[in-house]
Amino acid sequence: MSQPITVSVTMDAASFRRFRWFDLLQHNRIWKRPLVFAAILLVFAGVCLTQLNTRHEAGLLAGVLALVALGLPAVYFWNCAHGIKIFIQKLGLDKAAKPFYRLQLDETGLSIWMAGEQDKAAPSRQCDWHHIHLAYRTENAIYLYVHQTQAYLWNDSLDAGSVSYTHLRAHETDSYLVCRLLLEKKKKKKKKQRIYPDT
Repeated sequence: MSQPITVSVTMDAASFRRFRWFDLLQHNRIWKRPLVFAAILLVFAGVCLTQLNTRHEAGLLAGVLALVALGLPAVYFWNCAHGIKIFIQKLGLDKAAKPFYRLQLDETGLSIWMAGEQDKAAPSRQCDWHHIHLAYRTENAIYLYVHQTQAYLWNDSLDAGSVSYTHLRAHETDSYLVCRLLLEKKKKKKKKQRIYPDT
C-alpha cells in the first residue's frame, strides 16, 4: 500500500501575500468589474472628446470621466493591498514565519491538521477527492481549493515521480499553471479523478 504524502506548511508574509493576490486576481478574478467599469467610462470620455468642436464643456467632462475611470479602480486595488498588509500584521507574519497546518494526501483524499492540533491523531478536517473544488499549480506553490472560497497552500516542493498514486501534471494556460491531480486506483480501476479550474 502506498504511503501518504505529508507536508507541514509554514507561512511567511511573502507566501501569504502571493497566495492572497493569486486568490483575488486569478481565482476570483476581481479585476473584471473594475476593468469593465473603466472601459465604459473611457468610452464615454472618448465620445465627449468628439464633441469638443461643438461643446466647450465636453473636454472638462471627458477629463472627469477619465479621472474617475482610472482613479476608482486604483483606489479599489490599493484597498485590497492595504487589507492584505493589515491581515499579515494581525497574523504576525511580518515578524516571523508561522506554522499554519499539516496536510496529508492519500488515496482517499486530503486531511488537514490546523496549527495547535497537529499532534492529534484525528485531523481537524477531511475532504475526499470527489469534493475537492479545484487545484492550481504555480511556480512557488500548489493551491488546493476545498471549495470556491477556501484553499490550502502547499508551498513545499514535491517530486511527483517518487509517488506511486499521485501525479502532479502542470499545463500552462494564459496566466497560471493548472495542477491536475490524477488518482490511480489500486483495484485495477482506470477511473481517475481530475480537477480542473472553472472556465
